[in-house]
Amino acid sequence: MNIKYTQIVESLKRIKPKDLIYSGILVFFITTVAIIFFISTRFISQSINKIFSNDGSDGVQALDLARYALIAKKLGIAVNTPSENTGARAIATPAPVPPSEMPTPATTTIPVLNKQALTIIVQNSTAKAGAASTLAKSLKNAGFSAPKTGNEKTAYAVTTITVKESKRDYAPLLLSEVSKLYRDATTATTSESAPFDATIIIGGK
Repeated sequence: MNIKYTQIVESLKRIKPKDLIYSGILVFFITTVAIIFFISTRFISQSINKIFSNDGSDGVQALDLARYALIAKKLGIAVNTPSENTGARAIATPAPVPPSEMPTPATTTIPVLNKQALTIIVQNSTAKAGAASTLAKSLKNAGFSAPKTGNEKTAYAVTTITVKESKRDYAPLLLSEVSKLYRDATTATTSESAPFDATIIIGGK
């Protein structure tokens, strides 16, 4: 034990002060670099976190989030990203729709009725002579084919227009013309076996 201790003491005595200069400088340099790096990274981390957690105070400049996140990632610095409530929210705006893709309003096809294709008979059930001829002339002037005329034995209180089911689209046109002379006129449908497409029986009103 004494021998080892003596050897250590002798080794220490042989060390000269100039031998420690380089080692001391190296240790001092490493320590200084470590301290500067620690202080710098801490300062950068605090600055970034302060900017990202900004509550909207004046004088703060906007930063490129992607760029600073990339730098922080390379330096191994944790970055606090702003929450949804503190950051500005992006407002999505719909892209303009080209005119070619705009929906077109639905069009209603109105059938064109050929009044000349409708066969009509006008029958008079009243005692008033010439009533059937007068109404037939009015219908012809309105564009319908010339109606046949005749008398009806059964007296009708109201002028009645009966139209075949297949020709029911003509009923409003007939009613519009007949109502000019008989405003209380009504319409109804009849069987397809009827001899005429439309039968108009003139009543008391």
